[in-house]
Amino acid sequence: MALGVRHLLLVEDDRTWREGVGRAASEAGFLVSSVSDGAEALHWLRHRPRAQHPDLILLDLVMPRLDGWELYGQLRTDARLRHLTVMMMSTGSGTPEVPLQGVVGFLHKPPHPEALVRELAERLRKLPGRQDPPRRPYSLRLPDESLYALHALPAPVRHAVRVHLLRAAELSATELPLASSWLMALHSEQPSLLVTVEGVRVVLEVDDAACALTASMVIVPSHLRYS
Repeated sequence: MALGVRHLLLVEDDRTWREGVGRAASEAGFLVSSVSDGAEALHWLRHRPRAQHPDLILLDLVMPRLDGWELYGQLRTDARLRHLTVMMMSTGSGTPEVPLQGVVGFLHKPPHPEALVRELAERLRKLPGRQDPPRRPYSLRLPDESLYALHALPAPVRHAVRVHLLRAAELSATELPLASSWLMALHSEQPSLLVTVEGVRVVLEVDDAACALTASMVIVPSHLRYS
């Protein structure tokens, strides 16, 4: 798709519109995530690694709590979120005369959600293509405390944990799953991942700017601890 847009984050407080646009966009081939207002969108974005961020935010301007303009301002002043691309939408007819960084267009809400999705797809086709820079694997940082805890594990378990940690570093540069049998995103102030192997749990803090994962905590079950 144009602009490399596949994953949409829909920010819309009207439930009927949210469900209608989400359904129509899914049928058009988009992967759709949705939230009900700007505050929820900000929380959603800040608690996910960059690899899970959407290609485009479809943003309603009039919402409770944190409206579209306030959310846009928060995105532009947050170093981790400044890269995000926004398509604004409103029932109003006017659009700003001054181009806004990160905003690729404005959509007037038609009577039906399906018409909005058709207009969105048409607008995206007219936009210049975007080439995303190649992503390099994230580095894996193991502080002394984490290394000590890992070295205390039985060799087979230690090996399995290290393999999964390295795999998490590889996946961080691609499409991380929201949750799997061994890897999941944590809800915390700083983006974090949880790796679980053989009962051992390792918390990895995500630093997208440095492309690094740092093991901040290693939790070892009692049956694996050496006496």
